[in-house]
Amino acid sequence: MNERKAVFFDVDGTLFKQGKNVPKSTIRAIAKIRENGHLAFVCTGRSRVMVPKTPILDIGFDGVVAACGMYADYQGKLLFAEEMRQEVLDDILPVLQRTETMYILEGTEYIYYDENTIGNAIDDWYIDAIRTMIPGHFIPVPKDSCKIRASKVSIQVPPQRAHEVIEAAKKNFQILLHYDNIGEIVPKGYTKASGIRRVCELLGIDRADTIAVGDSINDVDMLQFAGCGIAMGNATEPAKEIADYVTTDIFEDGIWNAMAHMGLL
Repeated sequence: MNERKAVFFDVDGTLFKQGKNVPKSTIRAIAKIRENGHLAFVCTGRSRVMVPKTPILDIGFDGVVAACGMYADYQGKLLFAEEMRQEVLDDILPVLQRTETMYILEGTEYIYYDENTIGNAIDDWYIDAIRTMIPGHFIPVPKDSCKIRASKVSIQVPPQRAHEVIEAAKKNFQILLHYDNIGEIVPKGYTKASGIRRVCELLGIDRADTIAVGDSINDVDMLQFAGCGIAMGNATEPAKEIADYVTTDIFEDGIWNAMAHMGLL
């Protein structure tokens, strides 16, 4: 075990919430732990292109783990970037199209949408936010699937077709449902925890020296894997139950209090 820790922070619900600013205490806490010699990483289900400079990367991080463990960089240098195999794409895309599932293929550089189903999105603000965040990088799915470079798929399934999509996806994917019919599908074997594990192997970081901070169902695996798992006060019950420590709400200095509890400040 080393005195230097590597802290992996989820984004949505942990560092910030859509439509609100990153708490000033969060920015101060991350700057302080880095000043004290610790490493700070973003660890998100978002694809890399969906991790914006403002307001996230401007906080100041040593690296990014993105796309549920399929991508990582450190100090501006790529560590790894995995993509879905061609045969996997060719297997799942017809199912999504047949079931009129709204789907978005998320890659390192581009987000691809299906022109026939994009109108089925319940939350237009989400689509509008993507267009605003990455103008020029939100493009229609190419007719030739060989041109697609994607790591994961975000889906919104018609409720009556959810079972059909889930059954078809089971072969090659693990399914993370945030609601009954809204979630993401990721190639089997990839999670936030697998991304952290691989980063640790590449950088020579002991698992015991890792800390993961999150709030949602897709953070449970990394909270369980890390040397210490911290759930936000606003976290879901599954995240709180698996965590070693539950801090305060994101807007009640949750990150600052978590880092203080760990003695990193």
